[in-house]
Amino acid sequence: MNSPRPALLGRQTPRVESIPAWSATAGDDAIDVATIGGREVFPWQQYVVRNGMAKSDRLTMAGVKRWAAHEVAVLVARQNGKNGCIEVVELGWMINEPGISILHTAHEFSTAMESMEKLETLIRSNPLIEAELLPGKKGVVRSHGFEAIKFKNGSIIRFKTRTNMGARGFSVDRLIFDEAMHLSPASIKSLTPLLTTADNPQIWYLASAADVTDQAYCHKWASLRKRALAGGDSALCWMEWSAAEPPELTSREALLAWCQDRERWEESNPSLGYLLDEEYIENELAGMVDQLSGFLVERLSVGNWPTELTAKVEYVIEPDDWSALADPDPKLRNDSAIGMDVSPDGLTCTIAAATFREDGGSHWELIFHGSSARVRQADGSLRGPVDMAIAIWFKQKPRAVVIDRQSPAFAFVPDLEAAKVKVIVTNASQMGQACSAIDNEIPDGLISHTGDQRMLDALKSASKRPIGTGGAWAWDRRGEFVITPMVAPTLARFGLWAEIEEPQPDSIYETEELFIV
Repeated sequence: MNSPRPALLGRQTPRVESIPAWSATAGDDAIDVATIGGREVFPWQQYVVRNGMAKSDRLTMAGVKRWAAHEVAVLVARQNGKNGCIEVVELGWMINEPGISILHTAHEFSTAMESMEKLETLIRSNPLIEAELLPGKKGVVRSHGFEAIKFKNGSIIRFKTRTNMGARGFSVDRLIFDEAMHLSPASIKSLTPLLTTADNPQIWYLASAADVTDQAYCHKWASLRKRALAGGDSALCWMEWSAAEPPELTSREALLAWCQDRERWEESNPSLGYLLDEEYIENELAGMVDQLSGFLVERLSVGNWPTELTAKVEYVIEPDDWSALADPDPKLRNDSAIGMDVSPDGLTCTIAAATFREDGGSHWELIFHGSSARVRQADGSLRGPVDMAIAIWFKQKPRAVVIDRQSPAFAFVPDLEAAKVKVIVTNASQMGQACSAIDNEIPDGLISHTGDQRMLDALKSASKRPIGTGGAWAWDRRGEFVITPMVAPTLARFGLWAEIEEPQPDSIYETEELFIV
């Protein structure tokens, strides 16, 4: 008689990993808390938690040990329980770091809500842990757009979708990107600034393998993997459970035989023998026998990763030409204008200045680039871009503050005008004039700038939209990238040549030196 085949058990350590050196970990405490709640933390999940929550010997400004990795990424096939890892981590943070603020984001609303429900279940699984919740509806908030879990010790975790981000007006200490194979550049640029004031920030990414054919925004996920494979990145902890790349196979039958190899199943599914069994994968393969590429990605984590773009990128302005215009010591006149722009999602605001040079050209400078929301300061007051613009107006006495009618910044106009600020609102034709003038002025060296990297980054992401039939154009805000660092100074430059009143007389308005960021 043939002896029965032994049950398969998934590999408990990743096939691909890049883990920074560490001397201690907060992971053991987090695992202990989850165990008290009745959670079985599988060995591979413990591996993730310990390495992701590892500490270095470097200290933060508050005197605590920094995380060994600023970014932690976990790649594992669906239905293996990768979110079980982050639930252990999140609960550990909330219990052991009173006052911690966490933002958990997902690509889909249902995924975000499922994560919230699972964490709530873990919290309520033990009376001692459940007692940490704020009483009643204050502990678990279900109002749409404000979903959160709050503890008595001040810890809070919010759950949001990246397609409906209401993340303005607060800062966070930890940021979770679930479904990280769907992570647009706009989401990254909008959310990562929330960590700016954190004493010991950390970002976690959770995802399965990427498939560039139907995941338009998998490039960030791919770039993290590329960094891990290159090695030597002390800021990244990458843990990947995947099958080795298949050899060059000449037939569908050969590929099917390779997919049937049980060793590949063990490499890519650490919860095999815990959450999954061999029969489940057999049935899944049988159902995908005509779609083996899907089985490779979804079950074996052999990703269809994006390749490097080799085609020449067409820029509105060539980056080298722009960089050549940097001037650290321009000869300026005391005559300037201010431009304000807000990104289409309403999250990011840029304030810029354009100042006349002695030779008649203009010099561009970013004054502020950050959240468009009013943020509470240490003295309890609320400050935001409008307050900054008003202070600049009365202190520096520019010609005007220029805002485009099509920008979300148009909402600032009533408050600015109420403060007696001279505001110019551009229409489509004027915006076209402002942008098209750049084409003529750059070759003649009539534009210079401070060399701010944020302007260069925006330029590399920017594109044109035509206005009318005469060749006029305007910056196209409809893309995924935040290009306000180029739009705002363009508006400021328009303000220098506009037919407006002379700068206003001196004012007794007192300003503070905290706005220039």
